[in-house]
Amino acid sequence: MGRVSTLTALTLLLGAPALAAGETPFETVKGWEVEHAAPGSKGPSCLMSKSYKDADDDNAENALVFALAGDQAIVSFVYEHWTWDKNEKLQVPLVLDKKVAIAKSAWTGDGQTLTALLPDSIVPNLLAAKTKVLKLDGADADFKLAGFAEAYASLRRCESAPAKAPVAAAPPAVAVAAASSSESTHIEKAMTFPGDGDVPPQTVFARTAPKILLALAVPAAKPGDSLTAAWIAEKTDGTPANFTIASIAIPLGASPTVSSSLGKPDAGWPPGQYRVDVSHNGGPIEFSQRFTVQP
Repeated sequence: MGRVSTLTALTLLLGAPALAAGETPFETVKGWEVEHAAPGSKGPSCLMSKSYKDADDDNAENALVFALAGDQAIVSFVYEHWTWDKNEKLQVPLVLDKKVAIAKSAWTGDGQTLTALLPDSIVPNLLAAKTKVLKLDGADADFKLAGFAEAYASLRRCESAPAKAPVAAAPPAVAVAAASSSESTHIEKAMTFPGDGDVPPQTVFARTAPKILLALAVPAAKPGDSLTAAWIAEKTDGTPANFTIASIAIPLGASPTVSSSLGKPDAGWPPGQYRVDVSHNGGPIEFSQRFTVQP
């Protein structure tokens, strides 16, 4: 599953648009990634996230996302064996180091993710805790909080610091204008997925991902229109900078949601930075979606 896409859970909860350019890295602290939210996004200005494999659970992937929004703390847990219905609601005890912090914490499920809006008064308890547990029916879901306090300090620094431009190989000048879905005339939302089926969106993938799929919401599509998705290796091992892997035509009109995908190369995805440049009816690039493949 790799690193959780930090905007995903917050997008699902807050109804914000998924933005093309993604988040801007701020710092990595004690295994936590702290990022500025994408320009123009609704909700928190910064987020922190961490993913890890639990050796006591057959190396199951776990991930946490945390952000502050006014007087609330937004918390999302991701666990690869969960199968929550979309918008499934539940109230369960939230336990920190064997002590009940909130007797009836309210969570919203969606696939492998549970998300909650908690009062920010929970923060001092989180800073002091080593483990967070949700007392679910039939099983406890525990998440390790190592490094949370240091990452939280970085999060607060991030909130007071201006966002910096991503440090990456510069794309061709024509592609730079494609900054976000809010600036695109035709594309409303975009997400990348590690294949088909009921899987959560993400922006960081393993080399072994069988397929990477880009899903696009194009609500104003007209029959006969088309998109072109150019899959670009911006800066990857063993590939020239900004190398075009494939250019794929996407017919529009039959559905407001369309997709484009690439299958895994025989030797696996080369690690590095990628993007998909999207144009409409053969026009200039008006949208770019970036993702990363980890070593």
